[in-house]
Amino acid sequence: MLTFDNFLSLDSTLELELIHSQNWNGPITGVSLIDNPKAHHLLFIKNKNYWQSFLMKQDSLDIQNLGIVFDKKLFQEIRGSEHFEKLINRVGAIFSTNSVDFSMCAISLPLFEEKYQQRNSWVDGRQMGTVNVHPSAKIAQGVFIGENVSIAAFCQVFPGCVLLSGSSLAENTILYPHVTLYEDTYLGKNCRIHSGTVIGADGFGYNYKNGIHHKLWHIGNVEIGDDVEIGANSAIDRGTFSSTRIGSGSKIDNLVQIGHNCQIGKGVILCGQVGVAGSAVIEDYCVLGGKAGVGPGVKIGQASQVAGAAQVNHDWPANSVIAGHPARPLKEWLRGLATLRKLSLNKKNQNETGTRGKYEIES
Repeated sequence: MLTFDNFLSLDSTLELELIHSQNWNGPITGVSLIDNPKAHHLLFIKNKNYWQSFLMKQDSLDIQNLGIVFDKKLFQEIRGSEHFEKLINRVGAIFSTNSVDFSMCAISLPLFEEKYQQRNSWVDGRQMGTVNVHPSAKIAQGVFIGENVSIAAFCQVFPGCVLLSGSSLAENTILYPHVTLYEDTYLGKNCRIHSGTVIGADGFGYNYKNGIHHKLWHIGNVEIGDDVEIGANSAIDRGTFSSTRIGSGSKIDNLVQIGHNCQIGKGVILCGQVGVAGSAVIEDYCVLGGKAGVGPGVKIGQASQVAGAAQVNHDWPANSVIAGHPARPLKEWLRGLATLRKLSLNKKNQNETGTRGKYEIES
């Protein structure tokens, strides 16, 4: 159980600035996002942008049992302001820290251990009597099923698959050989997951301090809607503290990487070797060509099209058609290519003409 004292001991720069004991009456149970704060969770606010985003939403949020961890410089800057004074009458607790990133890493490990340490990942849940497999499901030899896994009617699980604790397959979903589902992964109806794909591994999250890359331990999960197909050897990372989501009807090719906390909409097409960095949002019915890359936190609006090998480094509105590196509107990018080609050809012709003239004079 993670108490305030435990939390403060994880990082020497952490300070408890305020607590309303009548509001907060239990342990720290998790970390929340601004969009969905939960009771007895912590919310980390590292800069003015996060602070402004929180202010825009705080009136509609229940934050009575929420703890907020501020960057110390930001805390000193906003302390005493009208917005801050309003906040302290509503929130459960307030902390400050020299490094929000490091404090998040520090708290993530005990939360990870508390969530997973007591789970059985060594003995098949069928032997323990802790799984729910529908009689119509087909489970091949050589499949490992963890505790509290649920496999619905008409599912098929091929040899070599691993379903770790708390995973769930809805009706008629198929896992081909050597698919791995980490803890608490949820797959909807009629999904097809091809060989070698890994769903729910830790995201690539580290924060650098004092010469060390400190790991941000992931306690979120992956939630996949209905009618989703994922090609061979793709990887979808679990959320850091919440869920990575793939919307119903989306189709994902081979060798695709989707980072932690990503939100992929309905009917999205991701072609081979697409890479989507953490916390990116790809809205419904977008199409990304092969080897396209999407930067961290970038949002691509509904029904947009991204050309193959494009590198998307900022947000784009709905119905955008973009290409290139950095990605630009397709027509603009094509004009740029045409201009560069024309300039390079002119320069080449000039050089060749000058060279011929020089040889003619010398001869």
